[in-house]
Amino acid sequence: MIKVKWNRNWLVKQKNGKFDFEETITFPKEMFYNLSRINDLKDVEVTGSGNFNSSEERLYVTYHVQGTMVVPCAISLEDVDYPFSIDTDVVFAFCKPEDDEDVVEARKDVADLTSVIFQEIMMAIPMRVVKEGAKMKTSGSGWKVMDESEVVAKEEDTIDPRLAKLKDYFKDQE
Repeated sequence: MIKVKWNRNWLVKQKNGKFDFEETITFPKEMFYNLSRINDLKDVEVTGSGNFNSSEERLYVTYHVQGTMVVPCAISLEDVDYPFSIDTDVVFAFCKPEDDEDVVEARKDVADLTSVIFQEIMMAIPMRVVKEGAKMKTSGSGWKVMDESEVVAKEEDTIDPRLAKLKDYFKDQE
C-alpha cells in the first residue's frame, strides 16, 4: 500500500515549505472485511498541495481524492461500482494541539494523510445504492412476499378455532 505521508525534516527542506503531490493509493482487501457498507476501493488517486509553516509547526494540506468504491446493492447485495470525488483540506500539527482545535496530530514527526483520506471516503459512502436492473426476490425456499390484498383475504378466510364459537354468539345479537 502506497502511503501519503511526510516527515517533518523533509518538509523543512522544501522551498518555502510548499510542495505538490500526486499519488495512486491501493487499500488492501483486509481493510474491508468488517465493514458492511463498502466492499473495496479501486483506482484511488490523490492530488494536492501542502504548505508547511515552520513557525506554527503546522502543515496545511489541500487535496482532491477520486476513485471508485465498491458497495453492496441495497436489493440484491451484488457489488456496485460507485464513483466518488472529494475535495477537502486538513491541518497537521507537529506540536500538541489544543483540545478544541480541528487539527490532526502528527505522530513521531510524520504527517500521514492516508488515514485521513480513508476516513473521508468512509464518510462519503452513500446510504443506499441500487444496481441498475436489480430486482427483489419475491419467493424462496419456504417463503413468499405477499401484497396487502392477499394478506387481508387470507385473514378473512381463516378463523382461529379457539374463537370460532364467538361467531355464533354475535349472530344471536342481531
